[in-house]
Amino acid sequence: MASDGGPVDHYTARKMRTESHIVTAATELFLAHGYAATSLVAVARRAAVSERTLYLHFASKVVLFQRVVEVGILGDVGPQSMSEREWSLAALGAPTLAARIEAFADGVALMTERLAPLMAVNAEVENREESVRASAERWRHATLDYLRAFWGGLARDGLLPAGADVEGLSSTSAILSAAETRLLISRTLAWDRHGYRLWLIRTWTALARLS
Repeated sequence: MASDGGPVDHYTARKMRTESHIVTAATELFLAHGYAATSLVAVARRAAVSERTLYLHFASKVVLFQRVVEVGILGDVGPQSMSEREWSLAALGAPTLAARIEAFADGVALMTERLAPLMAVNAEVENREESVRASAERWRHATLDYLRAFWGGLARDGLLPAGADVEGLSSTSAILSAAETRLLISRTLAWDRHGYRLWLIRTWTALARLS
């Protein structure tokens, strides 16, 4: 589906399928071999596309890696922004505090499951590429802005105690929902996505009630 709700045309659908194959192949190779040891030639072979086709989609390896991270955040190569995703719409507009927190936990648990394995590769690339450092910083700011909208919406709709510290809630939940936090938890507590999701729900509910 296009972001305006209409169906995508055949060309766009084919382009998205090709991009998805390339991103999937690149993700697998980056995770298996790291950034420096992964070539675009190897990505093209794994994705079963020509090098020319790959370069039509991605001008360089760093651009491809940035797209890998973006797809890890969003979930697929579709045109919908984070705020247009089904879980996000529920997180920002469900009628109860519990429903919004559960929807948000659903989205974050899936997102961090995709992103956590990429953290080591991302650190490698950030040390090499200024554009990746800048992109990571933009995503961090975007995440904080989204969390401000989440907690601010709860406060506006009367689902938080009067005088709730929206900024404090946003900053704290940004740390709790970070892929780095998920990676640390998975290493120390061996929680799967379900366990992490339940922890998020319990923790954010406690934060909301204590705010």
